[in-house]
Amino acid sequence: MLYNIAMMLKNKNEKQNIAIIGGGASGLVLAKKLCDAGLRVCVYERGERLGKKLSATGNGQGNITNRNVTCAEYFSVGKTDEKVSEILQKYDDKQVFDFFASLGVLLFFDERGRAYPTGRQASALTDVLRFYLQENGVETRLSTWVTDVKKQGETFVLTAKTQDGEKRFVADTVVFCTGGTAQKNFGTDGNAYARIRALGHTITKLYPSLVQLKTDTAHTKTLKGIRVADARLTATYEKNGERKTVSVIGDVIFTEYGVSGDAVFRISAFVTDVLHLGVTLSIDFLPEQTKESIATAIENKKSQFVSQSSSELLCGIVNNQIGRAIVKRENTADSSRLADGVKNFTLSVTGSLGFDYAQVTKGGVPLCEVTEGLQSKKVQGVYFAGETLDVDGQCGGFNLQWAFSSACAVADAIIKDKGQV
Repeated sequence: MLYNIAMMLKNKNEKQNIAIIGGGASGLVLAKKLCDAGLRVCVYERGERLGKKLSATGNGQGNITNRNVTCAEYFSVGKTDEKVSEILQKYDDKQVFDFFASLGVLLFFDERGRAYPTGRQASALTDVLRFYLQENGVETRLSTWVTDVKKQGETFVLTAKTQDGEKRFVADTVVFCTGGTAQKNFGTDGNAYARIRALGHTITKLYPSLVQLKTDTAHTKTLKGIRVADARLTATYEKNGERKTVSVIGDVIFTEYGVSGDAVFRISAFVTDVLHLGVTLSIDFLPEQTKESIATAIENKKSQFVSQSSSELLCGIVNNQIGRAIVKRENTADSSRLADGVKNFTLSVTGSLGFDYAQVTKGGVPLCEVTEGLQSKKVQGVYFAGETLDVDGQCGGFNLQWAFSSACAVADAIIKDKGQV
């Protein structure tokens, strides 16, 4: 059914230059940038408040970016191109610092290069963006779920479910900042992909990323709850006849389903889209020790404690429970074999905990379907920012950096198109 746009435009309150669908990190940054340029904006947020996911980032501490931002920290299910690298270089971590400094927020880098607000509160990032929009009269519509977007002539008609029933809005430009399908408790359940497909776009296959991994638990049933600090975690798989490996160092936590922890989240970014190929994890519990030094320590223990049970041979070398699990698995008292078990404790990956537990979605709108300014090549006047696109990053602030960078790229493209520069 066609709507009478002329009648709708009579009510100027129903007309915005730019409609931003999604009040998360990229949507809020974009709204601020467009407001600064004097453009009229309305943010449509399905949830009851803005920036809900942003307020939870970094375990609530606000890991907003990283000192080590390069294109190498990002992935695409489809073929990546130069757009990501160019956007990250143009709108980098320094601009994030400057952007929030202009709003009165100070950021700092920790020893691992992760950036946080000095107050260590992610909610502060959301608050200053929300306060800015309020202060500058930017319209925000909460509890407004955009269920349909149609282009009619040079105008877009948005249909939305609201607390007051179904409403329709009109805009000249539409930006999807709707996120992916990870952590649906924040409203990012992937529902916007249907709107995007209806506009002629494709969506790559979607995978959870930055997520816990399920593994074979035959040798880890007694290890539930044990945390290993600074282990080296290596993932190995074969693709197109070529052996692929990736390693990270961080915390590994044993669970009833498999493994969790910082290292697991980080390595999941590399493997959740290739789990069907067969992925094996290897844990090096003591990356700073050589196999020879561990074997020597075991031999010393044997000579000093002749009557000691072989199950205790790794006591004082690794966590006692882990040591017993290694001895039981290797089924030997041979020092070299046990040292191998410490340096190469393998687990077969059987899956992940899925989108409900993932921090990020791998996949989205293919980069080949958007311009350098992230405008749709299918429908003029439609843009995409943040996780909606087929770009995901490693753990450590990289995904929020992309939310910021892509929002800035879209803002500059729209401002140029509107003749505001």
